[in-house]
Amino acid sequence: MRNSTEVLYLTVVTDNSDEAMSLAEYLNQHGIFAQQSEPNEITCPIDDPATAAIIHSLRQTWRLFWEHSDSGLFGLPVSTGQLPIYVKDV
Repeated sequence: MRNSTEVLYLTVVTDNSDEAMSLAEYLNQHGIFAQQSEPNEITCPIDDPATAAIIHSLRQTWRLFWEHSDSGLFGLPVSTGQLPIYVKDV
């Protein structure tokens, strides 16, 4: 008898290991099992094509979060490579 469940693995490549760790955590928080398989990759087992679409959507929202999360803390997007300097008037 054949196994009726097919498990496929979706690998998502990120720019660096910090992003991979962040994306894996983000997906896990949203009910998708994901683990960092390489320094800049995560792997998700999927048994339904609809899950791949969910992962894609979550990756898009995570990317927006990743690109703009530091801007709230530092005042500038990470992509500028700059941090503001605050000077206290004496």
